[in-house]
Amino acid sequence: MKTVAIIGSQNDEHTRYVAEAVQRRRARALVVETAHIPESATLTWERGAVRYQGERLEDVRAFYIKRVALSLPMPDPAGLPERNFSRWQEQYIAERERQSFLQSVLRSLRQPGRTFVNPFETVELHYLKLHQLALLQRAKVPVPPSLGTCDPEAVRDFVGKHGSVIYKPLGGGALVRRVTPEDLTDERLQLLGNCPVLFQAEIKGDEFRAYVLDGEPVAAFRIPTEGVVDARENLAHVRPARLPEEAWRVCLRGAKALGMVFTAVDLRRDEEGRFVALEFNPTPAISYFDDPRRGKVISRLAGYLVEKA
Repeated sequence: MKTVAIIGSQNDEHTRYVAEAVQRRRARALVVETAHIPESATLTWERGAVRYQGERLEDVRAFYIKRVALSLPMPDPAGLPERNFSRWQEQYIAERERQSFLQSVLRSLRQPGRTFVNPFETVELHYLKLHQLALLQRAKVPVPPSLGTCDPEAVRDFVGKHGSVIYKPLGGGALVRRVTPEDLTDERLQLLGNCPVLFQAEIKGDEFRAYVLDGEPVAAFRIPTEGVVDARENLAHVRPARLPEEAWRVCLRGAKALGMVFTAVDLRRDEEGRFVALEFNPTPAISYFDDPRRGKVISRLAGYLVEKA
């Protein structure tokens, strides 16, 4: 029986959807729960041989990455009692070592003959939004005018140049907001001294989400944006959509430039009617858009993983 390793969590519904879809194709889904390592799950590397809970991961040919931390952790004082550390510095060092171990071991598995959806370096682009934008620009993929900064004057100049501007975190984790006159006061802009922010010219109009797999279009959906700035606030109103070739060309060119085998692309049309890519997501949710069990996206993804296994 073929095996597909899914790096995620049984507590995450999106991980379960992929695992169930793989199993419906009579393959085995091995969920590698990195969050449980080292407290309640074991992982070992020795001379290139990798064991997870005693299972040989080097024998697996297809890996799907749904959920894994890929950056140095921030200390979490609230978690200290659970990990039995008396000082946050000790917890930080232990978690840094855990992350180094996980990333080194999992990355070592990427060798010829194995398929990763997606490769780790592309998963990182979900948290490195400014770097992703730079790579897309270099590949001549249309993206919104963007500014990453901690300089208040740079923000004022950017808003003066583009008028309607939105802002969001550079690493994700919060909704998109529109810049208001109150945001441009000295008091508000001084907060940039605590944390830099990503600003972009606002591309108004409905948003499209387009799924791409292995260099081919899969499915597209339309999200109305009336009354909201962030389309994620209107996911209850998602509908299937048809995209013109121009839009798919943007998606395919961007996926190739970023090295993403599977991605969901967020698109809007600018004032000139061009499709502009807002973001390429390397670990996209499916259930908010397509049927998570029988839909085209999950079916194509599971079929691809089993084929590569």
